[in-house]
Amino acid sequence: MTGDRSAETTRLAAFCATLTYDSLDESTVEATRKAFVDTLGASYAGLSTDAGEAMLRYVDSLGGDEATVVGGGRSLAHLAALANGTTAHALDVDDGHRGASAHPGSAVIPAALALGEKHGASGEEVTTAIVAGYEAMVRTAVAVQTSHRERGFHATGTTGCIGAGAAASRVLGLDETKSAHALGLAGTQAGGLFEFMEKGSMSKRFHPGRAAMAGVLAAELAAEGFDGPDTVIEGDDGFARAFADEYDLSPFDSLGEPFAVTESYLKPYPCCRHIHGPIQATLELRADGLEPGDVERIEVQTYRTASFHDNTAVENLLDAQMSLPYGVAIALVTGEATLERFDPKHAARRDVSALLARTTVSATDEMDARYPETRPARVVVETTDGRRLESEVAYPKGAAEAPLSADELARKFRDLTREAVPEGERDALFERAYALDEYDTVETLAGGL
Repeated sequence: MTGDRSAETTRLAAFCATLTYDSLDESTVEATRKAFVDTLGASYAGLSTDAGEAMLRYVDSLGGDEATVVGGGRSLAHLAALANGTTAHALDVDDGHRGASAHPGSAVIPAALALGEKHGASGEEVTTAIVAGYEAMVRTAVAVQTSHRERGFHATGTTGCIGAGAAASRVLGLDETKSAHALGLAGTQAGGLFEFMEKGSMSKRFHPGRAAMAGVLAAELAAEGFDGPDTVIEGDDGFARAFADEYDLSPFDSLGEPFAVTESYLKPYPCCRHIHGPIQATLELRADGLEPGDVERIEVQTYRTASFHDNTAVENLLDAQMSLPYGVAIALVTGEATLERFDPKHAARRDVSALLARTTVSATDEMDARYPETRPARVVVETTDGRRLESEVAYPKGAAEAPLSADELARKFRDLTREAVPEGERDALFERAYALDEYDTVETLAGGL
């Protein structure tokens, strides 16, 4: 442990309770708009997945009429948050944060939107709540990483509860005391294990939905006077000590400097973010003339956390999305890494399976020293005619240092919504969602989703 314990929970609660839309600069508001439309697009994409369909059937069976379930239907607010968070993560196309090693959008935004709709919040209020939620989730995750991941926890599910609780508290306008109680109630629900990696379980998809629901429950209970531990982050039996062998609470010393939402990345490829650098490096080698048949051996040099994704047995979608060798192979063979290319059927292709067998992943001290400030990857190819080719990426496309443009984001949104939204309506939906902060009440927006 480093960093003195100094009432991190109550300081975070005070920050969230007093945050206003007018205190946000344009870059923060713009980042929040992008995060919102990106998460919405991810929810639409997840509707037709097995995980999405199962979750929607479950939520529909429970009834309710408080908030919109993306793609049609209504439910109670906490159940709408559960459904929308699950579908947003169902294809691993949602946003993330490098230092947090987590996906804030799919946990925070469904909670803020569901409660915002239920309580008639304005677009500015929901925007502010999203900023608060990202701040709470990311600061908590950064404080416990990388020990948190190494112990087997998925920060999207664990710290997502705290982020969603902060966002929900801000929507409800809770004061500092009740916001701290909401954080305590959210934190005590934290959970999410990386064991989904073993057999491609749907539990990964469930994590942010469950976190979004936990945040809604926590804030609404706190509003009713139900209290929670206001030392949930820093306490002797609090989150940091329970979920990490080593932690550093200093991220809470600089809340909003800068706002975490401005540091988040948007994914150009529908797979684990640790695989994006290797895919990008491979595509660069392919653009320079490398062909699959030229390859004798591929070594991907990266940081330790990314090196865990070295599986070559691809039997389902999650296997493909979590496999660094598969991402490299499919990129080199096809020249792209679109959603369709992560269909596990491609792993059986002779050219793809041949590259899977020739690809190894190694963690190096050099790369480890550069993570998480960067997400470095070096792809080294030995060719059949004796050449050695290399390509290296420090900041994969979509990072704050290499952002997606508005046009690129719009193209991604159209791709994600292609099965759920008629072609002629996709651009209009994008524009309506992008104008989140302009609505007098988000009921107007949510009702048309």
